[in-house]
Amino acid sequence: MPRLSDEDIKSLITNDEVFAISIDTAVFDGKQKTFQNSVLQRLDQFHQRDVRVVFVDIIAEEMKAHLRDDAIETQRALKKALRAHNKRWRREAPNGEAADLMIDADATAFSEAEFEGFRQHVNGDEIAAGEIPDGIQKVFQRYFAEKPPFGAADKRKSEFPDAFALLRLEAFADEEGRKLICVSPDNGWLDFASQSDHLICVPRLEDALALFNAADQHVADAIVERWRQSEGGDFIEDISRAFEYRLDDLDFDIDGHADILFEAEPLSAALQYVLPDKIGPPTIIAVDGETVTFTARVDALVGFEAQFSFYVTDSIDRDDVSLGSEETYVERTLPFELTITADRSLEDGPVFHEVEVAKKRFEVDFGYVEAFPNEDPTHEKY
Repeated sequence: MPRLSDEDIKSLITNDEVFAISIDTAVFDGKQKTFQNSVLQRLDQFHQRDVRVVFVDIIAEEMKAHLRDDAIETQRALKKALRAHNKRWRREAPNGEAADLMIDADATAFSEAEFEGFRQHVNGDEIAAGEIPDGIQKVFQRYFAEKPPFGAADKRKSEFPDAFALLRLEAFADEEGRKLICVSPDNGWLDFASQSDHLICVPRLEDALALFNAADQHVADAIVERWRQSEGGDFIEDISRAFEYRLDDLDFDIDGHADILFEAEPLSAALQYVLPDKIGPPTIIAVDGETVTFTARVDALVGFEAQFSFYVTDSIDRDDVSLGSEETYVERTLPFELTITADRSLEDGPVFHEVEVAKKRFEVDFGYVEAFPNEDPTHEKY
């Protein structure tokens, strides 16, 4: 069907014309490939709304494969780092270390268990992509006709899983005689839904959840407005703790330049403050009798510290010769996405119960880094 306005979709939801919701792999990837993401977890609300959460098996397998590949990559990186560390320090790995660190754990079994735990948490159902009458024929017809989700681009061969998933969701909704909301930022999904009588595609999961919670949007708006105007309160500590937890885990990329060659390593990141005038409008994703949960984009000033190790390359044997290192500190304002669960009541000001800062990798520009800022220029070093 033609792309609908938010008001049209809300009307369909209110009139009980939407019976299910499903997500694309791109949504999972956008949530840092973890089923523990707080926004993904809020798909659990649909069980109480009598709206089904469905996963097409081919999409479920893609999500599990992406998680598995990331898990294997971290195992590989850890093995490499431990080998170098043990060699440099002449260290013998203690018995059981590999098991404790999950270095040799089965990444496939891990991803299977993670998905199954998530599916049970959200009361999700898995449906088979193969259960489409004449499915293969329909997919190939779309492929050669360059119809959504296929396009004219060279990469269209990679759209076969999407084609099977979308045709299965369309058939599923047709059987039910109602509408199904699928969530994906992919243009192929959006274009397919725009030509479907049964599918409605929403690019962001947060926006899809907000359509079901629109009646309480004013509550989240009021909470954020009080937050912008407030100069203190216990909720400020909740925000700071959430940032501290996330920044302790932040492995940022480093940009910068110096007069000589260098390698740079992140050392730390610490919140200075959130800019009150840069707190974005809330997107409400869940409600209950006592609380509301919403996401909001904020800009925060963060202090970053990195170590720059300088070296030159020997022109004869091409070895790198260390020249020492310097620790450098900069402050940068960066965007963050927060998920907040707060009291509905504002009688005592904003009361935040849970605050999560979404994981995101950043590149931090340290600008020009002076190699030896404290060196005595009269001292002959070489």
